Amino acid sequence: MTVRYTINSRAAPAPSLRTGRLSAMRASGSCRSHFDRLSQFLALFVAGLFVMEATAQHAGDIGVGRNSAGQLMIRPYDPNDTPCFDPNEGIGLLVPVPDPPTPPTSFRSTSPGFDANFGPAPEWDYWPLEYGASIRLVAVEDPAPAFYVKYSTQTIRHAGDWITLGSYVLHRHPVFIVDCNDPAYDPIRTLWWCTFVLRDVGSTAYTDSDPFKLRFGLVQCQPGDVNGDGAVTFADIDPFVATLGAPEMATLQQRCAADTNLDGYVTFADVDGLVELLSATGP
Repeated sequence: MTVRYTINSRAAPAPSLRTGRLSAMRASGSCRSHFDRLSQFLALFVAGLFVMEATAQHAGDIGVGRNSAGQLMIRPYDPNDTPCFDPNEGIGLLVPVPDPPTPPTSFRSTSPGFDANFGPAPEWDYWPLEYGASIRLVAVEDPAPAFYVKYSTQTIRHAGDWITLGSYVLHRHPVFIVDCNDPAYDPIRTLWWCTFVLRDVGSTAYTDSDPFKLRFGLVQCQPGDVNGDGAVTFADIDPFVATLGAPEMATLQQRCAADTNLDGYVTFADVDGLVELLSATGP
């Protein structure tokens, strides 16, 4: 099983325009027609910049669209197209806050984001949102302990909580947070998650998307490769057993790799997953 990880990215700042001289020109009646044409050109030019910026930002984000039946959906992953985040396999990568060596008070990620600017994918019955859509991210279960999602003043801490993602041209990056000061925080845990749906409260009235789970971890790893040699082989059995017996003594990387069922902990429930991985790769 291949796990794709996201990285945090920041968009370049939007261009700014100095308007002092243009305002002076506008005060002159003889220049009004020239100014109006120039203003129209600049408005179209800047709008074009924003469109280009939006369509360039969404690589690695979750595509937000709908199908022909009017149900919201996330864009399927296609390696031959603009890469989007696949919740079935992808795991968001959390970073410590503050930076090491100071002990972290939280771990955070702003990736993946949510982006409605992907193009249509007819083979998946995936189509862009229409004008009038107003999309929310809604939790359908309580987030994992010590984990929550925040955007501006909105926070998801319990089932039913939601944050606003935006309109039919939405592009939003919520903050996914693990609170190290939460009494429920467990440093042995390797993954945190929550299951969501997309919900439309706009005039388009799309039906809810199918539920999808977003997972977040602290390190990248290959499931089953507990000894870290880049392959899953019988050489991983002994370190797997050691991690299973004393996870608190194992490294974070070892716990991540030994957690083959992606439930956040190394338990006997991971044994079958390791056997399947060994069977698929051979000795």
